[in-house]
Amino acid sequence: MKKMKNIITIILPVFVLSFFAFGYLLAPNDPNHVDMTIHFLDPCWQYPLGTDNLGRCVFSRILYGGKTTLSIILLGSVLIVFLGLVFGLLLGNSRGRIKLLGESLLNAVTAIPPIAYLIIFISVMGNGMRTMLIAVVLSIFLRMVKLVKTRTEVELGKAYILSAITSGAGRFHILFVDVLPNVIWDVLHYILLSAADMVITIVSFSFIGLGMGDNIIDWGVMIAELHHYIIAYPGLTLYPVIAIILCALSFNILGRAAEKEVTERC
Repeated sequence: MKKMKNIITIILPVFVLSFFAFGYLLAPNDPNHVDMTIHFLDPCWQYPLGTDNLGRCVFSRILYGGKTTLSIILLGSVLIVFLGLVFGLLLGNSRGRIKLLGESLLNAVTAIPPIAYLIIFISVMGNGMRTMLIAVVLSIFLRMVKLVKTRTEVELGKAYILSAITSGAGRFHILFVDVLPNVIWDVLHYILLSAADMVITIVSFSFIGLGMGDNIIDWGVMIAELHHYIIAYPGLTLYPVIAIILCALSFNILGRAAEKEVTERC
């Protein structure tokens, strides 16, 4: 019974995230098609969640908004994990001035709030998905490096590493064969919880106008455009909010599952 509960705990969040990531393939209408003759239409078969103030299909826009947000999170997470592992493992095994310089740089840069990265890149590169991706990656990547570096230092002091050194194992073999499997669950735990933060960050930036530019559909823009109608048409604002909550909660649940695995391995 407990095993079945654990399986369901993983399957449901994965299903929710998959639905929002690939649901745009099932979108019933063009999300950008404007038809003022059917604005604020009630839900029906053709428009499952009705239409907005410009007659656009709300359901289709939510699905495409999920594609935008989760695409950034998925690609960003892959980059963060890969770069964080490589730099974190190498820095954790470094010595002397390189280690001191790396730690000082990490402490200085991670003190900068994520919104500062976005403002800087928007001023240089302009609005866009690429700008959002770079800002999100940089805001979490360096924290990932700190995590991997700390865990690497802990693992390098354990008996099995001393045994590997005694047996003649090289530095890269120790880092990527011996140490890496023992830090991967911590990395997975961190990136899943960070993904929940990324959802909120992307939506928040879009809501205040620091988003991905024109013609890019995302949930933050939908809320910004429709929150004026929350009294008369509350669903128009609540639908994207519910989607945001479901995605953030799904990442959080998966992160807690990874945390449980980390705890059991300790």
